[in-house]
Amino acid sequence: MKLLDRLNLRRLAKVASIAAISGTLLLGGNAVVNAAPVEDEGMAAFREAYMGQLTSTRMIDQDLSLVAPNFHLDMDSKGQVTADNVMRMSGTLSWTYTNLQKNYSTNSSIPFYIEQAGNDMTLYVQRRGKWSKMLLPGLPAGIVTIWKASEIDVLRQNLDAVKVVKVLKDTPDMRIMNVTLDGNKIAALLEKNSQGSFASLSGDALTEQKEQLNRWLEAIRANDITFAWTVNKPSWTTVTAAFDLTNIMHAYARYVLDESAAGRIVLNDEERDLLDAMGYYAELKSYTTYISPKKDMMINLPANLKNAPENDNSLDDIFAEMTTVVKK
Repeated sequence: MKLLDRLNLRRLAKVASIAAISGTLLLGGNAVVNAAPVEDEGMAAFREAYMGQLTSTRMIDQDLSLVAPNFHLDMDSKGQVTADNVMRMSGTLSWTYTNLQKNYSTNSSIPFYIEQAGNDMTLYVQRRGKWSKMLLPGLPAGIVTIWKASEIDVLRQNLDAVKVVKVLKDTPDMRIMNVTLDGNKIAALLEKNSQGSFASLSGDALTEQKEQLNRWLEAIRANDITFAWTVNKPSWTTVTAAFDLTNIMHAYARYVLDESAAGRIVLNDEERDLLDAMGYYAELKSYTTYISPKKDMMINLPANLKNAPENDNSLDDIFAEMTTVVKK
């Protein structure tokens, strides 16, 4: 397929954005959702904590780490959903990349913002002092739709995706749980919630984005998602949430490598090395901490940032910079 004859850093960007946004699932809730007719102790404990999370403004601190033999990526960010249902994240994406065959390393960091208002999710990145923007349709937008949810029907669907909950510790001050989400049900939710983000796309762009979404959905269907969740009981706020998304990343990267082996896409050496590391050796983990919302901590886009030029190739440019030796 001509459309898919080139892999680019957009896939890596989606790995980062999906992991960074994943922990935000825990910040939605509504106390008026009734309990299920029959519910075990673990699920009842999760429901009580989940339903207590809703406030008009929600804020988190989110850290992501992607570690492989030749690659180390860190994303440090803060995220918020405000009363007008707008999601924003801001932070820095840092990496160290080593080409083992050519014996060189590069490292850098990139400031970024992410905003979702309505169906549109936009990523803003700064490169060499200049900002550019690109749309992030598909899975990242679908995850944020789950996070922002306050409608009763959506919250019931979110809860239905919880497969198993084990309470590790429960005191008057704290509850610690290990939670397993059903991969098939999470994939169905994400597929449904992602559709609105394609509204502005058509033709080859729409086809390509849906192809990427389908690869991610296949990886999620094949793997349940587990995380450890610590909740402050008096305030029903998240203390920490630790997600291990390694299996999903492995499945996705192997899927792309299989497509390359079948001749449906073409990878250069750096891309193949990166995907090989992501598919077999890397670990992808994210950590979420609740932040008490304060006026002076609110995330606002810098003046005129929305007027930044659109550049769908900005991440490709960064990938080229990351994997190229600069001769002095």
